[in-house]
Amino acid sequence: MLADYEALFSERLPGNDDAWIQDLGEPLEAARLLTEPKVYRRWLAAFGLMAFCLLLPEYLLLRARFNQYPLGLMSILLAAGTAIALICFRPQRKETARAPFPKGLCLMLSILLLIMAAAAAVLAGLITGIWELLPPAWYGRIAYWTMGISGTAVAVTGLFGLVKARMSDRRWRTLYIMGLLVLVECVLVIANLVSMDLGSTTSGWWVSRAVSLSTIGLAGLAGAGVSLC
Repeated sequence: MLADYEALFSERLPGNDDAWIQDLGEPLEAARLLTEPKVYRRWLAAFGLMAFCLLLPEYLLLRARFNQYPLGLMSILLAAGTAIALICFRPQRKETARAPFPKGLCLMLSILLLIMAAAAAVLAGLITGIWELLPPAWYGRIAYWTMGISGTAVAVTGLFGLVKARMSDRRWRTLYIMGLLVLVECVLVIANLVSMDLGSTTSGWWVSRAVSLSTIGLAGLAGAGVSLC
């Protein structure tokens, strides 16, 4: 494997050393990664845990069957996924100058914020009793498909962020954290929808749910903000 790395580096174009080092890593760093399989295994384990934090909420979202409100489970998954992403993609000591902001990251984060706003709108519809204007079955289907499609999209986006963070810039981890946050919010909104009786909802039921969703949202946004540093 070290011979392969040496062969690749020997084929570089004259004067293009900086680009090769950026793509392949410093020779000593590459040698360390190739000769220390534990480093690679730790990365696989971390990736598996982060992917699990995304895939379990996605499974619950598509299944849409909740015996109870999964607030505790979603909070744990969000906290675990955020912590692992921040640790795995922490700044390296060799970083001296700040690289330009990754292209496309702002746009994708903005789309995730719009999806998060859509989840808030669905919850607002539950709070205001929108089914008095729309048939409950219609509203339920619209809300479920909106959250289901959005949740699946952000799960894929989160996995994409992990790959980009590994291959190019660690700040792409923000896309994973935001994707996980929005997915968790979608799951909790759907859990609210399927666990309530639209015809006999008492006033004030939504206060604790809105507070919990807001708390999770603020915590996730704080983690996403830290990940941009």
